[in-house]
Amino acid sequence: MPSELTFVQAVLAGQATADQVDSWVDKWHESDASGVELHDFLGLRESEMESWLNERLTLEEIIASRARD
Repeated sequence: MPSELTFVQAVLAGQATADQVDSWVDKWHESDASGVELHDFLGLRESEMESWLNERLTLEEIIASRARD
């Protein structure tokens, strides 16, 4: 996983897939990124994170929407 990219950026660049999100969450837990919110670490907006956690949108849907932006 490239450390300079967020998860969303890595997926959009073809360097990660949406199903690798658990590895990125583990990396956040293991990092010394104190003060960095998980949604920021992943490259998600707060509203996107909330939609994903509440199962209103899948990561694939969120990332597809970003690709269209």
